[in-house]
Amino acid sequence: MSGCEPRLGSGTFTAVQTFALLLAYDGAAFRGWQKQPGMTTVQGALEDALRALLGGRCAVQGASRTDAGVHALGQVASFRSGRHPEMERLGLTAGLRLLRWAEADPSFHARASSIGKRYRYDLRSYLRGQPDWERAREALRGLEGLALLPGLSSPSTDRKPAPGLDRWSLGDDGVLEVRAKAFRKHEVRNLAGHLGAVASGLAEPGSLRALAQRARPWMGAQAPAAGLTLVEVLYPPELDPFR
Repeated sequence: MSGCEPRLGSGTFTAVQTFALLLAYDGAAFRGWQKQPGMTTVQGALEDALRALLGGRCAVQGASRTDAGVHALGQVASFRSGRHPEMERLGLTAGLRLLRWAEADPSFHARASSIGKRYRYDLRSYLRGQPDWERAREALRGLEGLALLPGLSSPSTDRKPAPGLDRWSLGDDGVLEVRAKAFRKHEVRNLAGHLGAVASGLAEPGSLRALAQRARPWMGAQAPAAGLTLVEVLYPPELDPFR
């Protein structure tokens, strides 16, 4: 993993260390996580802030490449630097907050070290009327026992199928929470879109299991990005910088 490249005279140098950042952000303020030319992204804003603090280019890795409009309460980022950062002086753009930071194990990588993620989707953010949440829960129960969910992800260069869900919950307030070892492109938004159709009586509960098992990528309803939040990234206890 590449790190920060400080300018001469920018401060005291030490052995290169790995640092982890716990972040929250309002997805409406950004065009997603990943840096893109001419666009305001979370990765770009964070790298700019670290460059100003540390005096050189800084490559930041994120645990999840959230889409434009997706929020985060527990995004994790990592970077390496030969300077010990004074993080209280980190100047972040509006909509992005640093919740915690810590020195991490030298092998720690925000994305590669992750063993799971937890997402939340507020179905009420786009559903109207009186959805039948029990129908949606019946659909989710149909996914239990499936080791892979290849049909839930959108077309992508990453051809690895999505692993099955480790845990899920759906309350009568319409808030869905899902946890898995990994998620593929648009998976949670696709899931939320079909659950909305099931809860509204537009699709049968059993249809979700059939769609999830297909080898073809998702071609069904997709819920808006604004209802989705990355809640937590999970790491092995021996590597978790925030344990």
